Amino acid sequence: MKTKFLSVLTLAVINTFILHAIGKEMKSDHSMFIYGQVTTDDGDVYKGQIRWGKEEAFWFDMFNSSKPDNDNLKWLSDDELDALNKKDKVNKDSWYNWGNSWSSDNAHTHSFKCQFGDIKSIKPLRKSKVILELKNGDVYTLKGGSNDIGTRVLVNDSDLGKIKLDWDRIDKIEFMSTPSNLDNTLGEPLYGTVETTTESFTGFLQWDHDERLSEDELNGDTEDGDLDIEFGNIRSIERAGRSASKVTLKSGREFKLRGSNDVNSENRGIIVNIPNMGRVDIKWDEFESIKFEDTWPTSNLSYDQFKGDKKISGSVKTESGKTYKGLITYDLDESYNLEFLDGMHKDIEYLIPFNVINKIKPLNREESIVELINGNDIVFEDRVDVNSGNDGVLVFTSKREFDYIPWNEIIEIEFDK
Repeated sequence: MKTKFLSVLTLAVINTFILHAIGKEMKSDHSMFIYGQVTTDDGDVYKGQIRWGKEEAFWFDMFNSSKPDNDNLKWLSDDELDALNKKDKVNKDSWYNWGNSWSSDNAHTHSFKCQFGDIKSIKPLRKSKVILELKNGDVYTLKGGSNDIGTRVLVNDSDLGKIKLDWDRIDKIEFMSTPSNLDNTLGEPLYGTVETTTESFTGFLQWDHDERLSEDELNGDTEDGDLDIEFGNIRSIERAGRSASKVTLKSGREFKLRGSNDVNSENRGIIVNIPNMGRVDIKWDEFESIKFEDTWPTSNLSYDQFKGDKKISGSVKTESGKTYKGLITYDLDESYNLEFLDGMHKDIEYLIPFNVINKIKPLNREESIVELINGNDIVFEDRVDVNSGNDGVLVFTSKREFDYIPWNEIIEIEFDK
């Protein structure tokens, strides 16, 4: 049975098929690439296409960090905070805390994630901290949480070519709209369809969480020697057990590769990005095959198309029969439609933007039913967004009038669209 998440992407898939008919035009549009200027501590400025370390390259790619503080705790009473602490003391060492960034001196902090297209600027500070400003004007002080902080930043400067800037030399990164036609790029996007043991997904691809451009390489060993194959030359990859993969090139040549985390069970996963709709992260044991395509959609993927300034709003129904309506802060953390709900379904991790979610209904301590905007629903588990590790929601009727509802009192959350 095809995943219900895939069905909500029907329109995106139809658009993809239509756009395939004009593939040559699509390939000349570079507006999906991350672009901007980087200023160093000495005042030197480098401007052009940007790649974050060896990974993120597109506006729909994720920037990940953690929030060292949770300002939303100020809205809770002492009794509410005590109850939250007692709940989390029970859950702290359990799997319910997946998704939270715990520290010994400050609980209830959360991970931070957004798409690069929603970011205005990033300013590195000392001790793995950054000041991140979103396009909607919100400013966050973030700390660590992923390799997105502390990495090298590659700029494909139009005058100089490629330059890799060390993190501790960077004063500020400012993002801006990408020209539709760059003189040269770091490679083309990887796009295609992934077949799993139960589902199939079509979108922009990240192999082993890293490789996502045609000039990136697949590494592996053959009986005759080591191979480093550019992804732009690969037609398909099939899992051959836990220790090897069958690789078919566009020329028709086939190789069985092993001996590298690119082609065996050490692979960190295959991510499929469906822009404006979400993404899935597929483990090696669930992966069956991947087929790359030579064309891809570019509609609504430019920097100017990311407009995450709409706040989450809706109504919350409780076990006591009350309904609360207003602006919602979900899990004492997410407040904007640009943010994502994290959950597991059939051993596949989903990240779904709140703007495609219609309702969330807690099912039990471990699971919630998430209804998408087309009426289909998925049972998610194994992440704090959807289980008893959730810190509850705040519902604001004005800037200072609000209600806090613990997760275990919630029957249903319905979001405004």
